[in-house]
Amino acid sequence: MRSQERKVMEKAQISGTRALEFLKKFDFIREAGTEGEQTAAGYIRDYLEQNVAGPGITFREEAFSFEESGIREAHLIVTEPYRREYTVVGCAGCGSTPDGGVEAPFLYVENADEISLSYARGKIVMVNGIVRKDLYRKLSEAGAVGFVMLSGTPLDEEEDLRPARRSPRGLDETPLQGVTVHYRDAVELVEQGASRARLILRQEKEKKTSRNLVLRIEGGDRADEILTVTAHYDSVPEGPGAYDNMAGAAIVMELCLYFSVHRPRRTMEFVWFGAEEKGLFGSLDYVVRHQEELQAHRFNMNVDLAGQTIGGTVIGVTGEPAVCQILSGYAREAGMGVSFKNQIWGSDSNSFAWKGVPAMTLNRDGFGMHTRHDTIALISAWSLERSSRLLAMVASRLDSAEVFPFDRKVPEQFRAELDGFFR
Repeated sequence: MRSQERKVMEKAQISGTRALEFLKKFDFIREAGTEGEQTAAGYIRDYLEQNVAGPGITFREEAFSFEESGIREAHLIVTEPYRREYTVVGCAGCGSTPDGGVEAPFLYVENADEISLSYARGKIVMVNGIVRKDLYRKLSEAGAVGFVMLSGTPLDEEEDLRPARRSPRGLDETPLQGVTVHYRDAVELVEQGASRARLILRQEKEKKTSRNLVLRIEGGDRADEILTVTAHYDSVPEGPGAYDNMAGAAIVMELCLYFSVHRPRRTMEFVWFGAEEKGLFGSLDYVVRHQEELQAHRFNMNVDLAGQTIGGTVIGVTGEPAVCQILSGYAREAGMGVSFKNQIWGSDSNSFAWKGVPAMTLNRDGFGMHTRHDTIALISAWSLERSSRLLAMVASRLDSAEVFPFDRKVPEQFRAELDGFFR
């Protein structure tokens, strides 16, 4: 058999082993807007150029800019009844304190319950867990003048004792600033009775560039309808993001190889998004840039979190309940156990649903997300192949349908939630 024929036959089959080999190229941090993300984009582009070609197949890069807050200075200093400065990481996106910082009474408000917050006015407050947009507003309305949130566990050692970076995205106003401390230091703050503290945070907006990578396979007799298969390839700065989400990017590559041989009836676009971890910037740029074409889009199949052996597979559908029933039938046909959730999902599928395109995210439970432990060592060819085959079944059945099996419609309650999510 000639070499070219062998390559075509190999691409015609889903392979978890091949997906894992592809994934091994990306065992490095790919934070959006950095050299690491740019290097990863180059590897994906080169792989496509070497392995996916033919009539009706086109590739393009779509660069875009985004802003993020660069932390210049962050301090938390207890001033009463003892004096100690704790190791902290500044909370990005919540502005800067006045020169010299903010000094105020310190209060642990636990889960930010109503009773605890009734004492928060004029204080720097420490809360359990992460301060997201809703909690940020709650703290602000309670009159807090600063906040401290937690990361880590009491079992951490060495590198894991450094607090994680957190950011309450999408704030309209930033009346109070915050930092993150490690769990162990939080214990000391409470047990030593910290009663007054100074919080200093200085940050500046930085403009950065990322890019989406898009490969289009033109369809046959249903070419005017478009299906997208997507995943993000950037990572958080804490680790190399094998599970979140280079494994998802490898699954999209497997489907791209598969459909380059099994040519689709409907046009398919395979998209690797940049800057998902910064706030879904890549997928948002895509849906805005292609606003006029979106009416032709029928469904988005997104992958986010994949590849670990132990875990459950979940498909989150942002569309009509009937979509869950239809996809469940495809999963049964594939012989795969899947749980379905009919809701908005914290991934790039949200951008499509916000613009009225029904969407799903394929997700697998796992360990180590957003930590240095999210490595290729925890990824298996078995899991990659299983998820790839499941997604290929969904994509194949939707593509081959004589009449598309569900409407291009996103329920109003989801649209309202997404308006709040993005606006």
